[in-house]
Amino acid sequence: MAKVSGPLMSVSASGSFASSMVFAGWKGRAYVRQLVIPMNPATAGQELSRNNTRITGAMQAFFNRTIQKRAGETLTDKELIAAVTPSGYAWNGYIVGQAIGANGTTIAAAKTAYAAITAQEKTAWDTAAAALTPAIPAVAQTEAGGGYVANMPAGEVHFISQYALSVLGLRDVPAGTPPTYA
Repeated sequence: MAKVSGPLMSVSASGSFASSMVFAGWKGRAYVRQLVIPMNPATAGQELSRNNTRITGAMQAFFNRTIQKRAGETLTDKELIAAVTPSGYAWNGYIVGQAIGANGTTIAAAKTAYAAITAQEKTAWDTAAAALTPAIPAVAQTEAGGGYVANMPAGEVHFISQYALSVLGLRDVPAGTPPTYA
């Protein structure tokens, strides 16, 4: 990206010019770049990726804001994650990478494991997610074409978060009974 001084023979410039260039400023520096019209594909793969990002965002929000600890533990989930995060990584980026896994394999396995538990156990996970502070919410989901489908239940998001912690070696793989937090 070229740095410019006195763009268009003026003190400053912003906006597009001739449908080919964009003038703007960043941190006090003027610059010009090519005008790019972004694409926003709504393919099945893209929507799956967006859905997974929403799920991990809800997980991060809970981990970051809660002061609750799992029964019998002295550290919060965030503190546990930070303790195992490799040097040079941010804890939240690390948990997202581990939760989703290469090509989405980990989160797909977590969804499959959740699908295998009974309806009564799913209700228990929903109840547990609602009892947390802050409560883990249901997460909006979309389909190919960008249309909305049923939200992912809060209990499933909670299950996936516990599955992600198991991938880090911080928990056992979750099953039908949700963990207790206090």
